[in-house]
Amino acid sequence: MPERHAEERHALLLELLSRQQFASLDEMQRATGASPPTIRRDLTLLERQGLLKRVRGGASPVAVSSTLDEAFDLRRRRNAREKGAIALAAATLVTNRTSILLNDGSTTLALAEELAARAPSLWIATNGLNIGERLASVASFEVIVIGGALRASSFGTSGPLAAAAISQLSVDITFISCDGADLDLGVRSNSLQDAEIAAAMAKQARRVVVLADKSKIGQRAIAGTLGWSDVDILITNECDEQWRERLRDQRVEVIVAKPPAGANDSADQP
Repeated sequence: MPERHAEERHALLLELLSRQQFASLDEMQRATGASPPTIRRDLTLLERQGLLKRVRGGASPVAVSSTLDEAFDLRRRRNAREKGAIALAAATLVTNRTSILLNDGSTTLALAEELAARAPSLWIATNGLNIGERLASVASFEVIVIGGALRASSFGTSGPLAAAAISQLSVDITFISCDGADLDLGVRSNSLQDAEIAAAMAKQARRVVVLADKSKIGQRAIAGTLGWSDVDILITNECDEQWRERLRDQRVEVIVAKPPAGANDSADQP
């Protein structure tokens, strides 16, 4: 197996530890295709970031009270290449002087990074503090951060203050990052508060674009956010024919964004 990029290796290591209480160095090597020295460097870095605990012969996950309290950086790293491809496709929908709403999430953060690299003239409002901070560094952006109750695990605001502020806006596109997408139930969230914010943002946009990597497809999650009749475009990295046909019936355009085949990571090179 060829060695992978560092971001992809880290995501694979964290995914492995999310499924079991201990992973040996051999298991991690098989999962990533990396050499033992590279694995050890990865583990040192991830332990320093508080995302795992090194133990004799391998590593164990860091205990969390729920998936809602899971470290944001862990979610950002999972399927990082797929989220990057989705962000790239989403950015092509944005033209100069577009007005945008972004909810908080790791995929919308990836979109913010892509928009910042392109730097057109945009008006952007978000309830994600980390997203707002990234966008504020771009001189051609007018950035509004929506206030409200703050959840540290997601860097997102919610509650009646946030919902009231969103209701005053009218934008060209709302981009929604989600926790699940189900053919029958629609777009889903693991948090009632997040679902409320995403639904409020969707109401204020001319077009609604859902960003969901393949790990979200088929996941029902806890709370309903949007029905497919409220969605204009789904951008994902994998979609079978059943999904395409059902969403076509709902007049939802499906854009499949495949990650580019990049060069292998060179962590073992001198």
